Amino acid sequence: MYERILVPLDGSSAAEIALPFAEEIAAKHGAEIILASVSELAAGETDHLYRSYLERIAEQVQRQFKDWGAKEEAKVKSVVLLGKPASEILRYADENNVSLITMASRGRSSRGPWLLGNIAAKVLRATGKPVLLIRAPADKAALQQRRLVSKILVPLDGSKLGEVAIPYAEALAQVLGAELILFQTFVAPISVGGYERYSVPPAAFKEREEQVRASAMDYLDSLGKAFQEKGMRTLSVVREGSPPDQILEYAETNGIDLIAMSTHGRSGIGRWVLGSVTDKVLHAGDTAILTVRATKM
Repeated sequence: MYERILVPLDGSSAAEIALPFAEEIAAKHGAEIILASVSELAAGETDHLYRSYLERIAEQVQRQFKDWGAKEEAKVKSVVLLGKPASEILRYADENNVSLITMASRGRSSRGPWLLGNIAAKVLRATGKPVLLIRAPADKAALQQRRLVSKILVPLDGSKLGEVAIPYAEALAQVLGAELILFQTFVAPISVGGYERYSVPPAAFKEREEQVRASAMDYLDSLGKAFQEKGMRTLSVVREGSPPDQILEYAETNGIDLIAMSTHGRSGIGRWVLGSVTDKVLHAGDTAILTVRATKM
């Protein structure tokens, strides 16, 4: 599933924080890493600088690959593109059968907090490819142990669209030996049988709340059973409250390394409207996020 991993770089150390994550996935999956830089200037003016930079990074990746447990020599290539960064990254990914785009949410093109409008955001909104967005440097202890992703959180809403990210999260969990945490939130009912809370005994609302919670847990457990039969570690978690708030709070307090979420829309820069929950999660926290675009089913 992750045969070709594209890593856009702009020459900054901020952009390079995506490299260890791409290296771990490529080493365990036997994938090819493609390092790409985009020049907006005329060909030749900065081409040699970009090529020299990418060659140095490629050599670095080659040296580190065995440390990640690779069973064969790293397949690493580099390419210098010419044009608008986001457009060129999208074009190259589509034309070269890239299976995963791994990039930092901040780079030389960004100032301060992650903003919609920078290159990462444009790529995230416009591509039909899975995107692994790295928002903070890898934990030093995890980096030393060569184990960056041990827990993957998969928020779900019970819909088929929401399940689109599951196979991608599963593939990562299998090659990285990570635990899958299937996660769903619900909002406490405000009415029962057509009657508002103030006119119904509290016990009735409590019963209804427990029914909703149990239904969500049954749904998650039914999904998790298939993974467990494959020998994978899974956990089902149901929480009450605002979905983005609960996702972020759980990720922060439970050592989640990666959040895998589906989102929806049409491809093309400026035309993709992120799912509201995914959009809110993307704007907060430092946990890496894997986004997978869903289409209507």
